[in-house]
Amino acid sequence: MLASAAFTFVACNQDRLEIPQKGVVSVSDFYLTDEDAESALVACYATAHQYYAFEPNTCGYNDAPFVALWNYPSDDIYAAGQNKSDNVQCQMLNSIRWDVTHPYIQGAYSCFYKAIYAANLVICNFEGDSEVKRRCIAEARIIRAYSQLQLAMGWGTAPIVTEVLSGDSRPGNCESAEYAFQWIADECDAALDDLEEKSDVNDVDNCLRVTKAFALAVKGKALLWKGNYTGAAAALKQIIDSGKYALLPSENMEDILHIEGNASTESIFEFNLVYVAAGGDSNYWRKASCNWAMLWNYRNEKVYFSSDHYLATGWGEVNPSKKFCEALIANDGMDSARRKAWIKTYDELLYDYTFASDATLTDEEKKSDLTRGIHDVTGLYGHVGYFNWKRNFRIDDCNSSSQNMVNFPLMRYPEVLLMYAECQAMTGDSDGSGLAALNLIQDRAQSAHRSTACTLDEVKNEKFLELYLEGVRYQDLIRWGDAETELADNGSYYPNFIDKLFEGTSDVHEGRVDESDADWCKNLYQTGFKEKNNLFPFPYSELSVNPNITQNPGW
Repeated sequence: MLASAAFTFVACNQDRLEIPQKGVVSVSDFYLTDEDAESALVACYATAHQYYAFEPNTCGYNDAPFVALWNYPSDDIYAAGQNKSDNVQCQMLNSIRWDVTHPYIQGAYSCFYKAIYAANLVICNFEGDSEVKRRCIAEARIIRAYSQLQLAMGWGTAPIVTEVLSGDSRPGNCESAEYAFQWIADECDAALDDLEEKSDVNDVDNCLRVTKAFALAVKGKALLWKGNYTGAAAALKQIIDSGKYALLPSENMEDILHIEGNASTESIFEFNLVYVAAGGDSNYWRKASCNWAMLWNYRNEKVYFSSDHYLATGWGEVNPSKKFCEALIANDGMDSARRKAWIKTYDELLYDYTFASDATLTDEEKKSDLTRGIHDVTGLYGHVGYFNWKRNFRIDDCNSSSQNMVNFPLMRYPEVLLMYAECQAMTGDSDGSGLAALNLIQDRAQSAHRSTACTLDEVKNEKFLELYLEGVRYQDLIRWGDAETELADNGSYYPNFIDKLFEGTSDVHEGRVDESDADWCKNLYQTGFKEKNNLFPFPYSELSVNPNITQNPGW
């Protein structure tokens, strides 16, 4: 009787219990209108940007997964920090001694699929029955294609995901990397007709969204990886011939990757950052690469640094390598615009920027001024006397909490020109357009070296120098088959850079490179690139739940 009464009570009051959840919109009521499509696309952009720039569960609060994955294993930087015990995860990447549990590899793999998930919510839930919806679907398809490109370059046969996966979905490897690259190119073709394009070279807004040019660039890069140089060149040439992209002048090279360079004439696509103080820092730092500015600027407890223009606080965890600095200076010369924009000498830091003591000191007295320079007698770790300037954050680059507010670029016009030049080098450059693309880069850089023929060696050299710290070098070395040679010494050399004035061995500021413990990492670990490093391992976190994934060779 009690059970019967209870059933009757529940049945009579069932409609009272069915209360709509407040603050949400049901799926069946959302994916309908043009406004819904625009809203879902904004969420797609926001999700992709957030996860490219920030993944605290695996990568922590400092490094951007996308940037860390493609920069730290390269030979143009040292993963540095306070000392050899600092910045451990990045040093593991830099010395190429990761395993299947490395958090940054796991984090980046996960982040690319989170971006794909957000794109699939747009692609799979809207009918293309209006111009707005078709454009939104097309933009989402390119965001998905770009993320699949990262996975194909990094993991080869990573699953291609074209639907909104349920919690129990376990997709398996795609059939081959070549298949993935062609799939990406085909996706770009399918989206092209519904994408917008820049109106002219100064159109700022269309640097901040996916356009036809970005789709063509993604297609070109995918076909380049596949080895289809003719197809890649055809896609990339459309961007060049449009006349809607141009290199910044030589005198503005120092603005590249700074806030003054946001949405410039050479931006193919970048995620836009807008700081809203009323929202509080905690709501925006995740979308602003959080502590990236602190990560890359020099350690204020080790250096008395000018604060008139550049953020005079940081952790010093990225420094240009000896190999890169020597190559840049030998190729460009000390007076080139590119050398001055990418790296600075110690003397330039000491005397070209304003210090508080400048008002009372003569130029000669500045040479022995104890309120400027590297005052820590142990010096700067992982440093050879040249200072990273390309991504050294300025005061204006950051919000009120010293967090990065520079836009997050995925591709610049120089990469398009250099990919095109490579395609031409591989097919003979019969019309000289590949050489013209190379010379554009070199002339803007004010390089002492100017190519007279478009060869693969010339392209390799120029890409190494121009795209420093832009996540391209490591990819290129693998694609060219040069990684085992060029990255063999990664992890074998981490010197300190010391100021002899503070050391007590000179009466004036004078830097010296201390190599006494530079080979510590090589002595402790097996470092440098091996054949298995041609692909990242599928993370243990994925293999442990997905039996349909086959691990990459050697892992």
